[in-house]
Amino acid sequence: MALGKRGYEVVLAEATDRLGGRVAREARLPGLATWIRVVDYRRGQLAKLPGVELAFASRLEADEILSYGFDHVALATGARWRRDGSARWHTRPIPIGDGVAVLTPDDLMAGERPASDRVVLFDDDHYYMGGVLAELLVADGKQVTLVTPAARVSEWTVNTMEQQRIQRRLLDQGVRILTTQVLVAADAGAVQIACAYTERQQELACDALVLVTARDPDDSLAAELAGRSAEWEAAGVRSVQAVGDAWAPATIAAAVWDGRRYAETLDQPDQREVTFLREIVQLADA
Repeated sequence: MALGKRGYEVVLAEATDRLGGRVAREARLPGLATWIRVVDYRRGQLAKLPGVELAFASRLEADEILSYGFDHVALATGARWRRDGSARWHTRPIPIGDGVAVLTPDDLMAGERPASDRVVLFDDDHYYMGGVLAELLVADGKQVTLVTPAARVSEWTVNTMEQQRIQRRLLDQGVRILTTQVLVAADAGAVQIACAYTERQQELACDALVLVTARDPDDSLAAELAGRSAEWEAAGVRSVQAVGDAWAPATIAAAVWDGRRYAETLDQPDQREVTFLREIVQLADA
């Protein structure tokens, strides 16, 4: 949208059959339906821009991109939720047995559900996703235990004044909440958790484990194109840049801002230099 308003001819190659990516998926979760406005507004704006072409169901490969004669390539390929427990508390994968049914937010948003009823959800993301998915699973008849190292559910949402409402809603719906507890291992039929302070462990019986932990950028295409930079000039490509979650997984707002920043600075002079006088105090010898 921002590139089209600047007068560029743009081809938006959408991998699926609808616009919106992450927003379109998350807007289908409990309580988040109004988020679809982020997509609806931009869809309406794109319809007014004759220089922007939409190509649906177009998951491009590197060879295709280099064959089309694009001057610039922006890769908004998103991010994937990890399924090994790595996040803030655990910076490395945790032991997860082969018999454990592990699901991520990506799986649940794609329509997958635990086959059995007892579900442990480990939230080391601390934003809205853990609480929303717990609500989704309860609505599907699951018995949900939400485990988090934080002192409160969805602790970051204190900043948006939503935390109290989120925790009250989950308690009202029967979600068992275990705060200041850390998932340390999982095996078929049970998980081990430990107190974040004392490290005393206990076992929780469960049939499935939902991990709301860290996300990795889906940057394989960006990496492949970077590795083929020697071919760019012959293909007419002047720049390739990963943007949004494909560059650094963050909030939806951050991804929107990064896309706009890319569009507004394309073909502009490098603005990273400090444009104000930086005063440095120098002490002379006595």
